[in-house]
Amino acid sequence: MGKVNAPIQDLESGERGLIEVCGLLEIGLRMPANLYWTVLFVALGCSAPHPDIRVRQLANGMYEVEGPLAGPFKTREELAQAACVRMIQMPGASTLHGRQGKEYCALWYYSPQAEAYFLSYFSDLGGDGPGGRKYCKVPLALRDASTRDPVILGPAHPHPHNWEFSREDMGANHAPDWSPWGSARFVDKSGRIWEHELLLFHGPRNGGCLAYDYNYSSRVVSALRAGRWIPIGKASGTAGDFSFDLFEGQSWLP
Repeated sequence: MGKVNAPIQDLESGERGLIEVCGLLEIGLRMPANLYWTVLFVALGCSAPHPDIRVRQLANGMYEVEGPLAGPFKTREELAQAACVRMIQMPGASTLHGRQGKEYCALWYYSPQAEAYFLSYFSDLGGDGPGGRKYCKVPLALRDASTRDPVILGPAHPHPHNWEFSREDMGANHAPDWSPWGSARFVDKSGRIWEHELLLFHGPRNGGCLAYDYNYSSRVVSALRAGRWIPIGKASGTAGDFSFDLFEGQSWLP
């Protein structure tokens, strides 16, 4: 919730201090009437957080999101389609906002107990980088009390301005086999091998929702078409040698 620190006279000691206004209007019952109404008017300017945003910073500096927001999904395709619709509905995430829009980050993960996929709540931490490039800070940790040893498969984020992965999304500034968690391939506690993947969502002006997947290991980009992942291109190289090439007969748009 948005917070306002307002000066207040301590009613017992007479010392001046600060109170947190938003979400604490009940303390006004202990205030003089004129001060209560002053605090009330200030608090009316506070905005509540979106209910789909649940992120915090841990003591080690890492960002953690809660889960699950959505699921269970039996397939990655079902998760991607549902997550796409959910994320482009966030404030500032639709195509209508374009370069003035906002990016959000979430995690998608697998529950060994449910044998299903889930989407976490969102993080709204991010901003504008060089050249106005939108970014969100990827949360690397997940808290889901209902899942033991959740398998984090990757981040998910919407693009309000275009439907393509950026160079940075595709690891142009990192060594091959990179992911936000280190290696692109990993083994869970059961011994199963996984590959980290990044999901991208975009809502075109003519309706619908476009979903894309970038595999950090193979560096292949796939598009969700008619409920199936279709490989459309591949990234290669890093830094000045980075390139992305579409496969023959494929395009970003359906």
